[in-house]
Amino acid sequence: MIFARGAFPAGFGGIFVEAKDRYLAIAVLAFGLVYTIAAWNLPRAPVGNPFGPVYFPLVLGLLVTIIGSLMLLQSSKSQVKEEKTADKHGKYASRIMIVLLLCVGYALVFRVLGFLISTLAFLSAFLIILNGLKKWFLSVSIALLYTLGVWYLFEKVFLINLP
Repeated sequence: MIFARGAFPAGFGGIFVEAKDRYLAIAVLAFGLVYTIAAWNLPRAPVGNPFGPVYFPLVLGLLVTIIGSLMLLQSSKSQVKEEKTADKHGKYASRIMIVLLLCVGYALVFRVLGFLISTLAFLSAFLIILNGLKKWFLSVSIALLYTLGVWYLFEKVFLINLP
């Protein structure tokens, strides 16, 4: 979305089409492509229409890919060149890369460490990145409460074992 300056309060950000939007568009496009490929590789139904279980995830993946492509096209058409925001772009890019690496690491260690430890570590790191190191206690507390709440809900209420 493109909003003209002054459409929001002064601290809100002004024009949204900046490098961070380009990074987000690339991330959405990559996610859409990976999701579409994963949806296409889903097992086919042995009875009835073999592509029945594939339709919805495939359409969803294609929609996310199209949205990512449109976001990338829009951000490349409307590049804003401001000298004072150049430092912010590197900060956003590094945060995005750290979050992506955290997600990949979480997926890799989930089965090894189990739900409780891996989710607590992932959420704590993620929230510390978002909130800053000064609010580490709040971030770890929220991650702990969320992790324990989800564990209790699945293990005790739904009776579903988590790894």
